[in-house]
Amino acid sequence: MSAEGEWPVLFSGGEDEVMAWLRGHNVERIRAEYSDFNGIARGKAVSLAQFEHVMHHGLAFAATIFSLDIFANVVPGTDYAESIGYGDFILKLDLSTLRLLRHEGGTAQVLGTLVWPDGSLVDSCPRNILARVAGRAADMGFTAYAAPEFEFYLLNEDNELLDEGVQCYSMQKRTMFLAEELALLEAASAHAQLENSHYEYGPGQYEMTMRYQEICRMADDGHLFRATLKEAAMNIGRRISFMAKPFDGATGNSCHIHLSLTDADGKYVFAAPDAPQHISDTCRHFIGGVLAHMAELTAIFFPNSNSYRRLVPANFAPISLVWGVDNRTTAVRVLNETPEATRSELRVCGGDIHVHLAMAAYLAAGLDGIAKATDPGAVSTGDLDEQDVARLPDDWGDALDAFDASDWVKEAFGEEFCRNYSVVKRYEYGAFRRTVPETERKTYIEFL
Repeated sequence: MSAEGEWPVLFSGGEDEVMAWLRGHNVERIRAEYSDFNGIARGKAVSLAQFEHVMHHGLAFAATIFSLDIFANVVPGTDYAESIGYGDFILKLDLSTLRLLRHEGGTAQVLGTLVWPDGSLVDSCPRNILARVAGRAADMGFTAYAAPEFEFYLLNEDNELLDEGVQCYSMQKRTMFLAEELALLEAASAHAQLENSHYEYGPGQYEMTMRYQEICRMADDGHLFRATLKEAAMNIGRRISFMAKPFDGATGNSCHIHLSLTDADGKYVFAAPDAPQHISDTCRHFIGGVLAHMAELTAIFFPNSNSYRRLVPANFAPISLVWGVDNRTTAVRVLNETPEATRSELRVCGGDIHVHLAMAAYLAAGLDGIAKATDPGAVSTGDLDEQDVARLPDDWGDALDAFDASDWVKEAFGEEFCRNYSVVKRYEYGAFRRTVPETERKTYIEFL
């Protein structure tokens, strides 16, 4: 458990100790949660009196949650709605995730694992998918560690910009909204150690960096961090968006994911001080796997129609399918300042990713590269936006086609998840194609 006065405050005992821990912290309710395919937090608030029963028996939810689009419309054709009579799955609590909240008084929060009523795992549950990939890493002798850098816009209650102009790293701009930032940092500290925060490149845009942790724990904390920031902003009359490209003419929101591996002895395996670029063959092959599978994983890394609007040259959103050392225009950037800090940074993702699924995809692709000794190609230098190199897929339909056609993706994620994720995302893609944007109407309506 965390030391007195330090955050996050996490439960570290067994089932026989949890009720005393909750009472000792004056907890009145416990939020039991999971996420859908869009990374939206779903759950129920359980009273303290009912929690012991829930801890042993779980909580029932309509499995239809995994057939919802971004508007919570029930998408036909999945395995979770009409085909099973809109039946339930069960959330089994994972007490290792139990923590106190700061932005909601008298409340604790816990994540869970989704199972069917017979106790079998729900294969499409994003937490279960990441756990399987992390297990694959363990079978290969590795433990994966990750850390995300989340960018977001601080907005007014109408989801409009609060500021104007570009002043990256400006301490004066930060001071303009210092009260809001401090409130957000306080709320976010319930989930992980925050290393730093700063005013970013867009007007009212911020970046917050979380200290690295084991990848499954990091995905849980990253998901909760993002959801908590949105809730905490509402408490102070503001809004937050992690949308990939929320405004024309302003930079988008990224989520850079740093990842490293250790062996059974806890040694970091990406560093090789005497090798070219000071990285090991294991690191090169990991990067090779990520680049090799990028096209078929684009539907995971870029999950929404808006994701693709961020992929434009000269906007600090990498569009190249190459790697480099400390080069912000590459899809994968190696940072090698010390052996212990040598890591691979996936720079392509937007702030709208599903944290568990993106980390699972990143790790699975890299592990496949290690297993197959995949060559990442020569290290790239300079501004890749201006060079003739392979590019990321920039069309949602093409990304879904590549995802559906990949046997490797089905092997890595499971056919059940791939089938149902595709059904939901193709439904959203169809709705997007049928909708006339206001900008399109304004452009053509007078002259055509």
